[in-house]
Amino acid sequence: MSTAFDEPAPAGSVPWTTPEQAERVMSGFVSPVTGLVRRLFERTRDTSDLYAFSVGSEAADSRMLLGTRCNKVNGGGGSSLRDARLAAIGEAVERYSGAWVPFDRLEYGTWSELTDRGLDCLPPKQYKPFADWQYEQTGASRVPFTESTWLPWVQSRRLADGALVWIPAQPVYLRADMMDVNPIADATSNGLAYSSTPDEALVGALLELVERDAVMITWYKQLSMPLVDVDSDPALSAYMSKHVAPTGLDVSLVDLSAFSGVSTVLAVVRNEFAGAVPLGLGAAAASSPVTAATKAVAEAVSTRTWGVAKRRAGESVAPGSDYDETVQDFDDHIALHSNNALTGKTRFLDSSPARSRTADMPILPSESPGELRDALISSLHEDGVDLYAVDLTSPDVREAGGHVVKVFSPQLQPLDAGYRRRCLGGERLHSRPVELGLLEPGTEPFVNPTPHPFP
Repeated sequence: MSTAFDEPAPAGSVPWTTPEQAERVMSGFVSPVTGLVRRLFERTRDTSDLYAFSVGSEAADSRMLLGTRCNKVNGGGGSSLRDARLAAIGEAVERYSGAWVPFDRLEYGTWSELTDRGLDCLPPKQYKPFADWQYEQTGASRVPFTESTWLPWVQSRRLADGALVWIPAQPVYLRADMMDVNPIADATSNGLAYSSTPDEALVGALLELVERDAVMITWYKQLSMPLVDVDSDPALSAYMSKHVAPTGLDVSLVDLSAFSGVSTVLAVVRNEFAGAVPLGLGAAAASSPVTAATKAVAEAVSTRTWGVAKRRAGESVAPGSDYDETVQDFDDHIALHSNNALTGKTRFLDSSPARSRTADMPILPSESPGELRDALISSLHEDGVDLYAVDLTSPDVREAGGHVVKVFSPQLQPLDAGYRRRCLGGERLHSRPVELGLLEPGTEPFVNPTPHPFP
């Protein structure tokens, strides 16, 4: 059995899964004795939390099954309790399955060795996660990806043409031990998604890549993108009035759709009162602007709540400290920006005078997951983006009826964690803003020196 994502079914042949169908499958993952999810719990809503449901999930200890520990606590939110429960279960299962590695189906060796054997492998010149100077730092923890770098490789399917291509396994699986030898990248959840059908998981993975690419380029290049005119859409205005206005928070919606031609929204949540956690960010890409906006807002409010929890626990990162040492993971990113001293360095995010009406933002066909899948692949391919899909569904998740997919792109800017491991080597980070007319040609290839506040 190949690890590559199966040849996709024709668009329209598989419908979207209903919430009732999803609940029947996903309930099987929850059990205090045999479940991948040991328990679910409703989170207590604070006064400034979104007026919606939030559910946490406690994952089982995966060390006996996988040989590695997965995220213990995961979560999800939604406008209904069922949506929040399903999101919390899905995140836990996705992280579990992403850490299951079929070692016997990997190939091991250098790019030169594998291509000499006739295997089609991703050329090292197409994937450079870090800048040259990052590899040259004293104590650098990552090595360049070259034709002579010995690595584990996994077979993937290139989505534009269906070709089977071997790609480095390190950025695919959620396994830190995959990087014990020649670490070229980080194991992250970029492009990882669970769903009830392969196409729905694939769509979720693609949308996450689009979202994170747009957010990271915006942050690192300090771009002020247009704000979404909430009043231009009755459904969006009603959502904000019902779920967001009662929180008392200031919320701006930033239109990042230009980067990939897909409706992408960054939500910036602020609390300007002295002593309050000042910021929370969230983002989403979707087939429609309203869906992207509402998902982004929910994540942003949740992120700010995360910052509140860090502050209450006395966990902080001092602004202006040696970020190479103090910002190591996502917790550190959030703890750093729970400090009011950095508020001024985030103002560019929601300071644009330009406005976007939802009617002018992209809407992709989505009558079926296959339709949306094809539209996403086509849009990204036209921009020169390569997409490689790997089926990460573990045997137990597959038996229960779930599917987990990882989509890897060597071009799209990933979300990174840890200041020393910022992904600053990609050409798109510097070229895409110039292509879109957001920066002048010949602009110095600078990057924002402040650690990002994104979760």
